[in-house]
Amino acid sequence: IATMARYCDVLSPMIYPSHFFHMDGYARPGDAPRHFISESMERFRAITGDTKVVLRPWLQAFAWRTPSYSPAYIRVQVTASKEEGGVGFLFWNARNDYSKLFPAMTEPDTGPTTGKAAKPASGAGQ
Repeated sequence: IATMARYCDVLSPMIYPSHFFHMDGYARPGDAPRHFISESMERFRAITGDTKVVLRPWLQAFAWRTPSYSPAYIRVQVTASKEEGGVGFLFWNARNDYSKLFPAMTEPDTGPTTGKAAKPASGAGQ
């Protein structure tokens, strides 16, 4: 990961809480999205900190091993990722069932800091 980060613009780690299998003492890691997203992003930042790579994680959009899966669960993942320096996010669901995702996205993501779109480069579009 550290080597790849030197050559990539973006790394997208797959951080699905349900896949951590009793890690960190959690019997049901799928029900601890804040912990696993935050810990994973923190570890990725530590590994890639001396590079300019952007971290844009894949987040969980499915209920496997996650009884608490809901729009609120989606929002917790997004918030935890942003709080730990994630720039954007991606969601994955093998069935393409994003019925819980859409209600969670109540307003557009305006970016990590200013909330304004970046200005085009000088002369762009001319």
